Amino acid sequence: MCAQPAPTDRPAVLPDNTGTGGLPPARTRRSGITPIQWVGLAILVLLLLNYLHLLDLTNPSSGLRLLNAQLPRFVALVLAITVHEFSHGLVATLFGDTLPRRVGRLTLNPLKHLDPIGTIMILIGPIGWGRPMPINPAGMRNPNLGWALSSLAGPVSNILAATLAAALYAVFSGLLAPSAFRYVSTYILINVLLAVFNLIPVPPLDGFGFVFGLAPQPLKMLLLPLQRYGMFILLAFLFLPALRPVVDTFIGTGLQLILPPLEDVCGCNLTASLF
Repeated sequence: MCAQPAPTDRPAVLPDNTGTGGLPPARTRRSGITPIQWVGLAILVLLLLNYLHLLDLTNPSSGLRLLNAQLPRFVALVLAITVHEFSHGLVATLFGDTLPRRVGRLTLNPLKHLDPIGTIMILIGPIGWGRPMPINPAGMRNPNLGWALSSLAGPVSNILAATLAAALYAVFSGLLAPSAFRYVSTYILINVLLAVFNLIPVPPLDGFGFVFGLAPQPLKMLLLPLQRYGMFILLAFLFLPALRPVVDTFIGTGLQLILPPLEDVCGCNLTASLF
């Protein structure tokens, strides 16, 4: 989910005399999900729903009830991912990077930020992801600080979105139907979980981008190879029994720090809504 330097055919690290602190350059390349890809995604989702008997309208116990139960999570993930990726691009743009705008990603349109496979996982799995925001640290006025803060912007935006949702619920809860709490609590929790998870300092997550951006040049050179194997490292932390407790402890600590203040803001019990 983190902001990623755009692909390049040039050397992976710029010389020190460029003033970019060894940050990778980027080339301008317009990328996006084509209409045919969205059609293919829609067909694949329909086939999957049919396979899971979610489209059986004649069966009162069909999976449509399950689909309805998962609707708050789906809506929350789509909105949270959109805010997350947009914030990466917004902060990069504030530092002078023109790449997010040139590739059409400086928008709150969810279709610009959703990944086809990540969208399927939102529908059927416990997680989902969006398309990483392409940034060009070499095009920023302060490449090191720009990369660090644009990486941090995603998690911070999710915490701010959760806080805003909690505050609005506190003000308007008396006017809302009881079922609205299900959507509000899910949206808050998804944003907090997304923020905490992305702060793990392992590539390709935002925590690593923040550390890498602020790291001195010698440490950057040591950390750079990790980016090549970052996804494998992350999968190891998620699925190896010996490493999974590290992730669980990190996420659990983050939730304990963030959720109680949000519960005070909204006047509700979010912990009981954890799933």
